Amino acid sequence: MRPEAESPGGVAAHGPVRGVAMFLRSRPWVGILFLGLAARLPGLQSRPLWYDEAFAVLFSSKGPAAMLRGTLAVEGGVAADVHPILYYTLLWLWGRLLGTSPLAVRSLSLLLGLGIVGLGFLLAHRLFGRRTAVAAGLLLALSPFQVHYAQETRMYALLALLLLGATLLFWRGLNDGGVWPWLGFGLLAAAAQYTHNLAFTYLLPLSLAPVFLRRWRALAWTGLAGLLALALYSPWMLRLPSQMARVGTAYWISAPGPAELVRTLLVFVCGLPVPAWALPVALTCGVLVLAAGGWAISRGLRSREPDAGSALWMAYLAAAPVAVMFLASQWRPVYLDRALLASGAAFTLWLAWVLTRGRLTRPVLWTGRGALVLATLVGLFGFYTYRGFPYAPYADLGAAIGDQRVPGEVILHSNKITALPAIYADPDLDQHYLADPPGSGSDTLARATQDVLGLWADPDVASAVGSATGVWFILFPQEIEDYRSLGLPGHPALTWLEEHFQAAGTQAFGELMVYHFVREEPG
Repeated sequence: MRPEAESPGGVAAHGPVRGVAMFLRSRPWVGILFLGLAARLPGLQSRPLWYDEAFAVLFSSKGPAAMLRGTLAVEGGVAADVHPILYYTLLWLWGRLLGTSPLAVRSLSLLLGLGIVGLGFLLAHRLFGRRTAVAAGLLLALSPFQVHYAQETRMYALLALLLLGATLLFWRGLNDGGVWPWLGFGLLAAAAQYTHNLAFTYLLPLSLAPVFLRRWRALAWTGLAGLLALALYSPWMLRLPSQMARVGTAYWISAPGPAELVRTLLVFVCGLPVPAWALPVALTCGVLVLAAGGWAISRGLRSREPDAGSALWMAYLAAAPVAVMFLASQWRPVYLDRALLASGAAFTLWLAWVLTRGRLTRPVLWTGRGALVLATLVGLFGFYTYRGFPYAPYADLGAAIGDQRVPGEVILHSNKITALPAIYADPDLDQHYLADPPGSGSDTLARATQDVLGLWADPDVASAVGSATGVWFILFPQEIEDYRSLGLPGHPALTWLEEHFQAAGTQAFGELMVYHFVREEPG
């Protein structure tokens, strides 16, 4: 007699549990999505929005027409901003339904991130079968890189979802034929370009696959789908040169070197940042995983494993966009590892094959698995616990200054990096910020965009302060060190305030520093 049949209580206790287990075995994607959700919930609203997220919320709240003005207006021959507005438009619609709290705006990225996990499972199932699909789904659900951008109010989760969808449809068109997969591929490719201008770094290698495979009929369909995508994207593409000029004249990205490639490997394997003590561990794990993957591909191709070609395709989609972005950045620096989120997903699918079907020797297999598990744990720990720059407790900052400020005092931020998150956190508190040095790498908030936001930078500290009786000056201390590295005694605005006002105290909010100055009484 089976144990659960010995008593009605045994049936009641074990029957539902076994039923759930059987359900999950038959539909493993359900459990994978729940695991992905559980990994993405911690920190969803406990971590404050930082500058890029606050900008996305404040900007999108103005609506599509205003966003177009704030993006495409030409100033000095360059566009006001560098991003298309598909994600911002989606966020605008989302905000009208659910509001603009941190939980509300980040939940959009959370759902998009779960979509990445689901699409990754489907793609791996098509390429490698059920067992590898389950492994791929689990790895995507727990990938620190994927978890990070499923919790951030930016366009990268949407970009990766669209590119993975395009990959799945491309594979179906390549292998199953028919018009509809190619039509869907063209539509998703255009949508990806309307999400981020760097989508081409993934779409170009993807579209070249028929050339390498000598599938000339598929190449013709790829060309037709590409023409459809270009036709749909052409209204925006006409503005692309002025947006790229914006990157060249005032943007913080520098030309990448070999260090960026190592960083990208770390991002794919364990995400960044991680604690300083964990960097050697993360790098060692990344090298071990990469070596195991290279060996598995080599053995699979030599022995003509039936799915080794598909694994090589995933490795190609992980590496080729990195190479395209790296090479393009030698002309115009645009290297952003977060724009490689879809390549990170392809890397994860490749590793799932390596660690389930790569036919590695047992020591190598378990070394690779152990290295990946350790890297994942380190990466998730680093992500969940990190509270440094550019994060800061802006709500606490606003509440404290609001309680202590007296009439006639000005709240002044050293730049937009702290101002926009603080204004988002406390929109009723009157706050000002200084303009970035014109033409510098930080000068990314154009006047036209400021007009749309209704938040204008003051040109200098004297103009911002005016006849104020006191000043609350806010900045990250690393700004002071940046100016000292240029040979200056400190932050120019802080130096000016020290010369014209009397210091009344400082307060720290996380890594953020607040300096309180009062005007000296005459005589």
